[in-house]
Amino acid sequence: MPGLMLIVAVALLVWGAVLFFRGGLLSGCLVFMLAATCLGPNFSALEIGPLRLSLDRILWPVVLFQYLVWHWRGWDDPKPLRAPDVVLIALVGYLAVRTFTADWRADGASPAAHLVLSYVMPLGVYWVARQSRPSQRAGAALLACLALFGLYLAVTVAAEYFQAYWLVWPRYIVQTLGDKKLEFIGRGRGPLLNPIVTGILLAACWSAAILGLQRLGQLGRAALLPVSLLFAMAAWCTMTRTVWIGAALSVAVVAGATLPRCWRLPVLGGALLAAALAAGTHWEQVVAFKRDRDLTARETANSVYVRPVLAVVAWHMFLDHPVFGCGFDQYSRRHQDYLADRSTPLVLEYARGNLPHNVLMAVLAETGLVGLCLFLVLLALWTRDAWKLWRDGAATSPPLLPGEGRDRRPLWVRQPGLLFLATLAAYLTNGAFHHVAFIPMSNTLLFFLAGVTAAWRSVAPDRQSPSPGPA
Repeated sequence: MPGLMLIVAVALLVWGAVLFFRGGLLSGCLVFMLAATCLGPNFSALEIGPLRLSLDRILWPVVLFQYLVWHWRGWDDPKPLRAPDVVLIALVGYLAVRTFTADWRADGASPAAHLVLSYVMPLGVYWVARQSRPSQRAGAALLACLALFGLYLAVTVAAEYFQAYWLVWPRYIVQTLGDKKLEFIGRGRGPLLNPIVTGILLAACWSAAILGLQRLGQLGRAALLPVSLLFAMAAWCTMTRTVWIGAALSVAVVAGATLPRCWRLPVLGGALLAAALAAGTHWEQVVAFKRDRDLTARETANSVYVRPVLAVVAWHMFLDHPVFGCGFDQYSRRHQDYLADRSTPLVLEYARGNLPHNVLMAVLAETGLVGLCLFLVLLALWTRDAWKLWRDGAATSPPLLPGEGRDRRPLWVRQPGLLFLATLAAYLTNGAFHHVAFIPMSNTLLFFLAGVTAAWRSVAPDRQSPSPGPA
């Protein structure tokens, strides 16, 4: 066994060196995201005082070091700061201020850890992806990696739900099924042990698979139906309503943008009509159904009605601290002061021990109008850039000659913009009913795709596809 472990370690070092020097900056980001999903603290962690080190947290500085090496050698593609970059840096800086001006040592420095995991590390991934060198090969590899990772997630989620445990990896997914302290037991949780964020990943990877299969002609179109059925089944296996809606919206965004114009209205209109009929005729089953192993259908229905309670508590907290909020990641400690309020017919005690089931309300309560405005402006700027990249297909630079037309960018350049929009649809849909930013992978994925979009915007129509690696 020691000999086998040594061989595996040497192989990992060799392939790691190849990726470090030849794989490109996106490869480092993708490896980090894979480790953050499958090889995080639930897989293995080393406790060093208050620090909990896992493989993904060790790989993050490696990704930053790779960027520094590539920048030093001139292999990256530096870009000037733009408005979204400034707003993102301002947002993370403001969150840092609101972390360390509040009780950041609470619960073993949980607020500081949340800041680093959910915003600082995604910011680093965004910056590295933004400075990557765009190429047709890199774009194809990105879509292929996300699609293959999505297929793995889909198989894992479906296998967990249908109790085909021999197909489930990592094994801690199965080993945690007996833990009565954990939520979501009985659903398809995936390696993150969270069906909501797993659903966002599935939606993004499903969209990437559709865009990637578009490049393969007849073969891709033939594979589209079985691949989509697998992703749809996996989304259903999460037994989470927002995941179903978010995945449907993501696919609708991709379909609406890529289908021929004559097919858009019939296909999307028919799908919307079918969804409305299904929801209308089975509304009681949609609201109340047994999804968790230890949760009754009645308790599932109550989860719908407790959301207004959580919103009222967050709103009262905002009214007391409207500008700067109560402090980043302070909701879980400060919301208990509001549960005795009897000025509302709602029983606020139901909010005890729960986070706000809305990412925007959580940001508003904890960081006030300043934090919410920065967050919304950032999302708006990213959405504008992604839409322009996909829709306009026009160079950011003016025409070379007077009267010269603005040519469209090729499809491989425009696809990352559409992929970001599809992922944002799933992020906001789930974020409307869950505090998705509390699970770091959701922000990491969104920031990464925003960085890719920023990188691909620099490609002009007359620019040839550059080599993604060192010269």
